Amino acid sequence: MSHFSNVVGGVFKFHDGREMPKVGLGISRIPTQEALDTSVEAALKSGYRLFDTANLYKNEGYLGNSLKKYLPVFGLTRQDVFITTKVRTLNENTVAETEKQIANSLAQLQTDYIDLLLVHYPRDRDTGTDDDFETNKSRRKIVWQTLEKARDSGKLRSIGVSNYEVYHLVELFEYAKHRPVLNQYEYQPYLTRPTLKKFNELNNIVVQSYSSLCWGDKEILQEKPVAHLAQKYSKTPQEILYAFAYCSNTSMIPKSATPSRIHDNLHTTIGIHLNEEDLASLRALDKCKSFPDIGQTWRCL
Repeated sequence: MSHFSNVVGGVFKFHDGREMPKVGLGISRIPTQEALDTSVEAALKSGYRLFDTANLYKNEGYLGNSLKKYLPVFGLTRQDVFITTKVRTLNENTVAETEKQIANSLAQLQTDYIDLLLVHYPRDRDTGTDDDFETNKSRRKIVWQTLEKARDSGKLRSIGVSNYEVYHLVELFEYAKHRPVLNQYEYQPYLTRPTLKKFNELNNIVVQSYSSLCWGDKEILQEKPVAHLAQKYSKTPQEILYAFAYCSNTSMIPKSATPSRIHDNLHTTIGIHLNEEDLASLRALDKCKSFPDIGQTWRCL
């Protein structure tokens, strides 16, 4: 039996047979051990069993420490939580750098396996450019094949991608021995990318959404469909935005350092049942607006 069969919020089953909790705690931009301890303790207490980090966030070590400290408090073991982290695509010494990141993640997280490792971005975010097609394509292939080897060796349970467009996935299918189980990307009412979402679904790739609250954008909170649904269900606009992700059959990883909000992001969200008419009204807000600085991945060749 899966360790996540009875997890709050349910699970997604990957095409490789493994399962992942639908709702997790995102820990980007949580920069200190003290803050992460508070978040992880509150998350475990609330029923979260999925934690999402990345090499780029520079807090894998803090997460490893927090889990080591708090899992026993709640009578849990490493097998009871699902850890996702991500590797950067680097143009120089790509194989060695990818292997180094995997080794570092395992050490920092204090574990001998990672449940899900994602390619964080379809090019080198620091030294690469969107239009450098040959370099970007070759490095994506090298990173993926390095992840496949680590998966085959048992260091990684499942592998996937983040911020990949349809174009990048089609390219990956040409050489992948193991297809990605998940694609994590920005998904919110201002940016719904229906063709990307449908392509993932048709290929049995779980969609995991981030930026559900549009990075604190105030405009979306006052949009008529959001305000109407908040009134209809007696919820806050923010809770409606999280429900949009959850009820759209995506995994979600809300980030918070506030214990009460961490609890509500899980328990309140899964109690809101937006119907198809509700969801359509929110999707109608789409204006292809991305919030992260490096969000327009459709520009990346």
